[in-house]
Amino acid sequence: MKRITGRLITLLLLLALLLSLSVFSPAALATGEEPETTEAPETTEAPETTEEPEATEEPTETPKPLIELRKLTTTLDRTPIVLLSVSESHATVSSANASFLSITWFDAAGNIVALTDTFEYQTYRLEIRAEADEGYYFSQDLAGYLNNSAATVSVSADGRYAIVSREFEAIVCAPRIIKQPGEETIKEGDFVSYVSTAVYALDLTWEFISPDGETVFDSKDLRKTFPSCSCTNDGKEKIVIYNVPAEMNGWKVRAVFHGVLDTVTRSNTVTVKVDVDPTKPTETPKPTETPKPTETPAPETTPEPTAEPKTTEEPAETEAPETSEAPEATEGPEATEAPEATEEPKDTEAPGEHEHSFSEDWYADENSHWHQCDCGAIADEGRHDFETVNWRVENGKKTVEYRCKICGYPKTDTTDDNAVINKIPMGVCVGGALGLIAVLVAVESVQRSKRRHGR
Repeated sequence: MKRITGRLITLLLLLALLLSLSVFSPAALATGEEPETTEAPETTEAPETTEEPEATEEPTETPKPLIELRKLTTTLDRTPIVLLSVSESHATVSSANASFLSITWFDAAGNIVALTDTFEYQTYRLEIRAEADEGYYFSQDLAGYLNNSAATVSVSADGRYAIVSREFEAIVCAPRIIKQPGEETIKEGDFVSYVSTAVYALDLTWEFISPDGETVFDSKDLRKTFPSCSCTNDGKEKIVIYNVPAEMNGWKVRAVFHGVLDTVTRSNTVTVKVDVDPTKPTETPKPTETPKPTETPAPETTPEPTAEPKTTEEPAETEAPETSEAPEATEGPEATEAPEATEEPKDTEAPGEHEHSFSEDWYADENSHWHQCDCGAIADEGRHDFETVNWRVENGKKTVEYRCKICGYPKTDTTDDNAVINKIPMGVCVGGALGLIAVLVAVESVQRSKRRHGR
């Protein structure tokens, strides 16, 4: 019994101990300072500002082993040609890991030539500026090439930029026709215009050629052959002939372009085709005035010579019909052609101008654009203002596409411009050829030397 009671007491003590633990330990946890310590981590979040180690990313510059570029190749699509616009020359950089930046022309005095200017007969210096792509730099021993030939090159101190340069002497080209005049049929007394355009031309004149080809004269002398006719020549691309006579039918007209150093290029000839007014021929044959001389044969008065002595003498007086030479005076009617001078139908055309109805759409050719009336009169004529819309390189030739900003007229140019060199002394040509051969030999020897040294 005592053992039982002893065990019960020990059990009760154990239960009391367990209860005390279950009662006091949660209170101790509730009143503990653990939450205060848990707030500390909030202050520890400050280390997030210590993300400055990102600044330590500067070591990424360690990939500083930049790749060296030892060769720079450039291309110029068109060398300077006298009268060619400076903006027509385009340059490119064909080396890998290098980019084209700019092209600049300098004249003989070292002044920059504006893109809006045209080349003159002198020496020019070209500079093509390039930039090394990221991760690359130009070697201070950079070899520069322009159109596959060695050229002068300079490199910036940091190797970031390089300039390839060379001098060019502007080439002289004869005018090159890009539009031939076209034929058309007109009515007698009407007007007709012919248009022809060319590049590398200083001015334009027009020639008239007789049907048999034996007579040729300049348009300024037109009135000497056709007094009732007149013309206007703008000196650039067009001639307008007014009051075209029937006699001009079958004559030929052609454009004559004049370039530098007395170079000349003539266009194809066009035949003037006049549709003669059937009502006018009756007026033009002035022989109707010739019947007057028929009055001179007054043989009926001659019967008087029956009085042989006197009448025979009188006929001597009748030799006065030499006055019949007055018909020569009838040539005076040619003087009466002076009224043809009054044929200043130029004024008569003026009234027609009041009835002009010009098109809303543009008419255009290779060189200019205009609005046109059904009668052929034009207005708002102006030269094209081309802008580059596309370019491509195929088979070693560069093709550039342009479009007029005003009328939308398209134009395409290629590197092959069939330029003709004129008036260049033979000594210059031979000397240039020998100089070129010498340069090629020098380049070949340098390349062989490099191969021997393993470069």
